[in-house]
Amino acid sequence: MKRIALILSGCGVYDGTEITEAAGLLIALSQSGHQVKCFAPDRPQSDVVDHATGDKDDTRRNILAESARIARGTIEPLEALREAAFDAVAFPGGFGAAKNLLPFASDGQAARLAPDVAAVARDFIAAGKPLLALCAAPLVLGAAARDAGILGARITFGHLAEGKDLADAIEAWGQVHVEKAVDEPCVDTVNRFVSVPAYMYGAATPAQVFSACQAGVTALDELLGTTEPAA
Repeated sequence: MKRIALILSGCGVYDGTEITEAAGLLIALSQSGHQVKCFAPDRPQSDVVDHATGDKDDTRRNILAESARIARGTIEPLEALREAAFDAVAFPGGFGAAKNLLPFASDGQAARLAPDVAAVARDFIAAGKPLLALCAAPLVLGAAARDAGILGARITFGHLAEGKDLADAIEAWGQVHVEKAVDEPCVDTVNRFVSVPAYMYGAATPAQVFSACQAGVTALDELLGTTEPAA
């Protein structure tokens, strides 16, 4: 059993964590026998979106409080996460990754990781521990690699038809975008990154997204040495 930190960014695809991806990762990690602990930034969301209409809401919501809905209340502030207590870190996607973990939605390629996110990513990279990200969350991997002076990290957002802006960003940050199918992981064994498209394919079914979660966890297990690499 390995200890995995799951980083949430709110609750709901348009302003927080993509819920199917978060639940899928929780289930897939549980299927692999891992112990999972949830964390989220303890600060206001970038914005709030009415998921029924797509309209912006003028209310204020806290990322940690919203993420706690997914974590069934068992969650801690991201600043409390200590790399030494975990074997890997995982980031489900959703617009929260591009709004609350780093302000890519507003700042584009000039976006910098939020300090609490940057500290976690930096520590796991420095320790050589794997980082797994789904959907839009590989932006965190690309920005963290840039900040660590890493060049050529292999990362996927799926296909360019839906992820071109994100792919262009990580390439501008010195990394390499690799096109992958919806549930096909991109594994960078040198930098110990795993990324999987999942709902970057907007037409993906929940079954395909769960398959993406399982594939990501299988790749993570190979990096962690808990399973043998696929032939």
